Order: sequence, then structure tokens, then C-alpha cells
Amino acid sequence: KQWYQRRVRGGVNVSNIIAKLYDGLQLYLATVQSLDDKGIAKKMGLKEHDQILEVNGKCVRDWTSEDLLSEFSECGSVVVVVISVEDRGITDLFLMASREHDLNYLWSLRKLVKLSICNIDFSGEGLDISNITTLLQELIVTNCSLKCVTQIKGLGRLRSLKRLILTHNSLTDLDERTMLKLRELTDLQLGYNLLRNFPDVVTRMEKLEELSLIHNQISLLPDEVVQMRSLEKLHLDNNVLTELPEYVTLQLPQLRALTLENNKLKPNTRSTQQTRSKFYYKIGL
Repeated sequence: KQWYQRRVRGGVNVSNIIAKLYDGLQLYLATVQSLDDKGIAKKMGLKEHDQILEVNGKCVRDWTSEDLLSEFSECGSVVVVVISVEDRGITDLFLMASREHDLNYLWSLRKLVKLSICNIDFSGEGLDISNITTLLQELIVTNCSLKCVTQIKGLGRLRSLKRLILTHNSLTDLDERTMLKLRELTDLQLGYNLLRNFPDVVTRMEKLEELSLIHNQISLLPDEVVQMRSLEKLHLDNNVLTELPEYVTLQLPQLRALTLENNKLKPNTRSTQQTRSKFYYKIGL
């Protein structure tokens, strides 16, 4: 769901606005508490409970009412970006190219549960979600030129995150410190990246149930995979695996789906025969 913002303009004499405390507008934490029906703010289009996000291109997240009034007094006209109380309650937000400026307003969405971002280049300064609500449960960042997870600033704060999708990027490794903070994560999808090694850190993510590493360059599974006692689904298609250790099928009690198509596995080995008998998925031999 695309969230909705309104831009309201006032080309009025700001000295009169300041004298009347913005002509009947009462603010608390950049949120409109009340409006005078005959005031200028009302005529500009502001509504009660609107949250002011931006004034003349400046984010007002940490501003006081005095800061707002000071900004009003210095300009001959005012352009205000606001979000309504209804839109502050949205739980699912999708952003793509040309909407990246909306990332500046994520702090106002206190009930956001799912955030999807696609086709925005973060190869330079990265993605900053350090002010987003810690209640977020699902984060999707695809085709955004990410090279490492540390480019997602504030990712480690998301202690309620259950699903993380970082497909179609340029990841070569995972930052251990960041990933281990995501203790509630159950679903991790890292397909279509540049991973050459199986990311060891995922073997220590105790609640992980589904892991997708399709379309990378992984050639070997580490012994530590047996530590993933909660793992139910493992997707390794389109890598360069040459061997499937027996412990993958014997020592992962919860594993019920394993996909291995388009690898370089040797046919008719004991481990691949066991795999054929245990799983419904093709292993692409």
C-alpha cells in the first residue's frame, strides 16, 4: 500500500501567523491538536491530528513548536507535508524508484509491520531505517545494489523481525554482529546475490525455519549446518555444489523440503539417493 501525504501551501503574511500562534493552530510533537475553524491553518488544508512531517523541505521529526514557529517566521510562504492519523496507522508499505524521499518519513509510521523496498540504488550511502518502529516483522529490500547488510543502517534494532528478504542484490557476505541480533528471524531469503560461501552465521540463528540461497556461487556446505535444528526448508538451487553431505538429511530432524536443482552434484551417491527418498523436490541430477 502506498501511503498518502498531503502538501499544503500558505502564501500568507507570516508575521500575522506568528502573532496568533499560527492563527489557532496548536501543536504537540509536530501533531495538530486543535484548529480554529476560521484560522489560516484550517484554510491551508491542515486537519486535526495531522502529523507534520516536513516544512519547506526540512524534516521536523525532532522539532519543537518553537522550531516550527521559527521556520514559519523566516519564510514568506510555507509548504508543509503532513500525514493523517488514518495513514499513520498503515501496517504495510511498498516503496520503489521515484519514492525514495518517502524513506524520510518512516519514523511517523508507528504501526508498520511490513516494509517492501524495490529498485532503489543504495550502493552509495545505503538505506537508513534507524528511526523505523522496532515492531516491524517483515523487511524486503530487493534489487537495490546492496553489497553488505551493514548498508542497512538500523537493521539490528529490529528485534521483532521474522522475515528478511534481500534478493537480487550484490551481497558477498553477512555481518555476524548484525544478523545475530535478529533473534526472532524465521525466514531468510538471500537468492540472486554474489555469495561464494555458505554464510556461517545463519547456523547460529536458532529460530530460522526457512533459508533460501538460490542463484549464488556456493560450492560447499559447512559442518555447522547440523546446528540448525529448527530448519524446515532449505533452498540451494543454481549454485555450484558438488557434494551433499549425509548429515544434511540425517541430522536435521525438522527438514522437510530441500531443493538442489542446477548444481554440480555427483549422481548415484549414497547421500543423493537418501535425498531422493526423503524429499519430494527434485535435486537436479
